[in-house]
Amino acid sequence: MKESRAGRLSQHFARKSCLRKWLWRSDGAVTIFSAMVLSSLLLFMSILIDYARIAALHKITEDAARAGVRSVLSAFDSQLYEQYGLFGRGGTSGDTIYSEVVKANVESSASSAAFSRPIDAKVVHSHTDQAAVLGSHKVFERQVLEEMKYKAPIDFTLELASKFAPMSEAMKESAVTVDLLEQLRKLYDKRQASLARILAVQKQSAEELGTSSLNALLPYGEPDFSSAGDGTASSLAGRYEEYAGWVIIDEQLIAAGKAPKYTQERAEYKSEAITLINELKKLNAKVMREHIELQSTAKDELEQARLLNEEMRRIESKSRQSSSYSGYDRVSSKQVVGSDSHTLPSGTASELQDIQKTADQLILPDAWFTEYGAELDEQAQSYTAFHNEASGFTSAYTLLLDSVDRYTTVLHTGTAKMTMLYGQYASLYVQPGTIIVKRQQELANEGVEKQRKEQEKQLGSLWKQAGNMLEGFQSVAGSEEQQAIFNQLEERYKGNLQFNAAAAQGSNAETKTFSEDAHAQAEASAALSNGLFGGVADMLEQARDTVYLGEYVLQRYSVFAPQQLKTMLENGDTAELSQALTFHNQEAEYVIYGFHNRIGNVAAAYGELFSVRMAIRTMEGLSTCRPAGHPLLILSCSLIYGLEKTMEDMLAFADRGSAPLSKYVNVEIAYTDYLRLFMLLHGGINKEAVMSRMIAVIEQNSGVTLSGVSTAVTGEVRTSAQLWFLPGVMQLLGSYGLLQGRVTSGRYETTQTIGWSY
Repeated sequence: MKESRAGRLSQHFARKSCLRKWLWRSDGAVTIFSAMVLSSLLLFMSILIDYARIAALHKITEDAARAGVRSVLSAFDSQLYEQYGLFGRGGTSGDTIYSEVVKANVESSASSAAFSRPIDAKVVHSHTDQAAVLGSHKVFERQVLEEMKYKAPIDFTLELASKFAPMSEAMKESAVTVDLLEQLRKLYDKRQASLARILAVQKQSAEELGTSSLNALLPYGEPDFSSAGDGTASSLAGRYEEYAGWVIIDEQLIAAGKAPKYTQERAEYKSEAITLINELKKLNAKVMREHIELQSTAKDELEQARLLNEEMRRIESKSRQSSSYSGYDRVSSKQVVGSDSHTLPSGTASELQDIQKTADQLILPDAWFTEYGAELDEQAQSYTAFHNEASGFTSAYTLLLDSVDRYTTVLHTGTAKMTMLYGQYASLYVQPGTIIVKRQQELANEGVEKQRKEQEKQLGSLWKQAGNMLEGFQSVAGSEEQQAIFNQLEERYKGNLQFNAAAAQGSNAETKTFSEDAHAQAEASAALSNGLFGGVADMLEQARDTVYLGEYVLQRYSVFAPQQLKTMLENGDTAELSQALTFHNQEAEYVIYGFHNRIGNVAAAYGELFSVRMAIRTMEGLSTCRPAGHPLLILSCSLIYGLEKTMEDMLAFADRGSAPLSKYVNVEIAYTDYLRLFMLLHGGINKEAVMSRMIAVIEQNSGVTLSGVSTAVTGEVRTSAQLWFLPGVMQLLGSYGLLQGRVTSGRYETTQTIGWSY
């Protein structure tokens, strides 16, 4: 153990002695080795120093680029922000700001001793590029949504949806009822017109017989043959026995070689008989031919009426299946805050459903048409029986004139039967025409039709008054100055659509404020109501963006005040309206409807306002008029009520800018609230067109084209710095992708790009 330890100590001291000798050699080996080590260290340190300076240059360049783009965006268009809450570049040129800020951050001032930089960097080049513009729909919408996201839910949901939501069930039943009754009314009138034509054909068929002189040839109604006039069937049949006697006597005289005694009498009688036969044949054939044609016409009309009745039955059975009513149910299913304070009387909806059930009164059973068809057949058969008897009479009479039979009763029997058949037909269809009269009374439905006619007359008068209220829009003269503004607006609108690669949406050259009559307006109002409640349902479920866009428009754009319509609505004076119809008074209406003239947008807005009010008031009218009983009387009565109340509402808007929502919900709803609904309806259909119109208005007012207004920029700066040590080595490292820049003429260059947005 001790020996081992002593040996190790001996070896250790021996190694130390050798090392000492090697280090202190005098032949230069150590110097050479030291130089090699130090040069390697120096090379390594040189590379590290330049690499550190390069990293510092990267940091300086990145900071300068970031400061530059932020400084560029700090210069925004104050008019756009103050008037529309939008951020967009404005003021000094972006490249100028960027160049100055970058240079100030990269190049240290020689006279400044406030701080020192590890490198003396220089700006080689700097510039900015647009990364996004305010004219882009995506950018514009994002800024609008950011502006409105805290305001719209309160303004719209709580204030408006809570008022309309409780009415959804009753409005649905009203829309179903109006749609059903209006469709049935049109088909009912067509069916009744077909049935009236059938009755007219029946009358015409009877008149063909009654005015055909057939009665004069029989005649009908004479008590006996002896009292009949000369030349009639009754008279000639009564005299036939005498004629036959003349023929027999003359034949006997001729056989005895004597001259006939009654030649003239026989000739006169035969002439009268032949005249009767020919006239009877001609008239009988003519009336029969006309009967056949009219019978075919009546059958065709009856089939048409039956098909119309089937269509009425089909519509009645599917009245509630339309998908357009789904919006009401979706609104009803939502719990809207504040809606409990605006409820309708219980049972309103069920009352309207009861009216729908009365539609069955308008539909005839299939058996009715079968019975009427049989009646037409009976009329045809009745005349056919007379026709056949008359034809048999003329044939027998012709034969008996040549082959006399003094004792025959054929003519007496034929004449009596002809007269009886004629009398039966005349009694049923001519005079008094019991079947025709009965059918006429049934189709006339005099009590209902008389009352309905009176109501339709009153409705037409009210419709004329309503037309006089709003059709004043069409009488306003054009303005070249205002039209020039709208032409510019249209160019801006189309330009923005093209910029966003969206299809242009055409607008009607004419604005139709009203439908052709009150019934058509009722259907249009129901359809508009369907769309509005569908829009409210979308808003409550998911259509946030359309709501926010609508709220933005109502807060930032001008609205045509209803009070400016007062003189036109009250007395038809359009002078004030003409002065007020400028672009700057109807920006919101233009955004919603997109008419490029000064009348169209306002007329469309107030036309739809009229339609919505009529839909609501008609719902009230249906409930009020339910005791009328007959569905068509209920319909016309409810339209009268609806028109009267709607005109009152329009005057209320013109007086104070709002009107009660309903007699059941006594809360004032302003014109601007209805514009919110219209924006939901139209804005959801083509949001691209709506946003282009919003942008066009801003451009028209500001004189700035938003497709050239930046909302985001990218700044690029290229800097360089002198390398201190080994540029060649650094260039070699760069060729292997180890550097983020390049080495040129002993200087290192790097480029940094930074993007920033509002």
